[in-house]
Amino acid sequence: MATVIQFKRSSTQNEVPATSDLSLGELAVNTYHGRFYTEKNDGSAAVVEVGSNPASLTINDALTFPTSDGTSGQLLSTNGSGTLGFTDAPSTGVTTFTYSVTGNQTLFSGNDDNGTSLSYTLGLEQVYLNGIKLVVGDDYARTSTSSITLQATAVSGDVLEVVAQTSISNLVQGFFTTSELTATTADQVLSSNATGNKAIKYVVMASHASAGTHATEVLLINDGSNAYFVQYGDAFSSSSLFSLSSDIDSGNMRLLVTPANTNTTFKTFQIRLS
Repeated sequence: MATVIQFKRSSTQNEVPATSDLSLGELAVNTYHGRFYTEKNDGSAAVVEVGSNPASLTINDALTFPTSDGTSGQLLSTNGSGTLGFTDAPSTGVTTFTYSVTGNQTLFSGNDDNGTSLSYTLGLEQVYLNGIKLVVGDDYARTSTSSITLQATAVSGDVLEVVAQTSISNLVQGFFTTSELTATTADQVLSSNATGNKAIKYVVMASHASAGTHATEVLLINDGSNAYFVQYGDAFSSSSLFSLSSDIDSGNMRLLVTPANTNTTFKTFQIRLS
């Protein structure tokens, strides 16, 4: 007759054993989910889950994955401290509206061929008729932020495209940072990026309540072992508010700053190349 080996078990949904329920290395199973648990001790006792259907997932005690899915189109991102989550994908801030002309027409507004309502920032649009770029004033008029009026009539079979920059701020999403450094300590981290980013161009701006404003451009590169930078185009209202340096630390290329004054606010815009 076969021998049946059974572990400590519970059929209650979401029930997890406590350290008092298990001995070190002992297994328990939740039969509702089919999840196994064991007690470990790395200096302090804890119950951890094992198996192929975990309620949560942590890799190498360093990366913790979310326990539920995000929405369509979202990306998995990190908070920089080991916790992963779903975030909206950065918007390019650029939308192309396409209108297929079925009759004589000069005014274009409302929903395009894809059902998207025309909207743009005045002066930040480009208009094309059958692939030919039109000139504002000569070829079309901007009558509002939601319409385009052609100077000449489009006819059936023509295709009008409006390439619209709908948001300036979205263009810098993910590459814009701001921080306030309260001390004048040397070599404070202003920016840290993986060495896979071989070259980064910065616009760095510092502002201080009484000392004024200082802005500069910086080109920072690395060869995997060392980081190098050049600083150019400095402009300041009174005097220099900072000095810069660079290094590689723990696989990251860093731009470091020494503020000349306490409580200085720094903002950077970065263009990254791998």
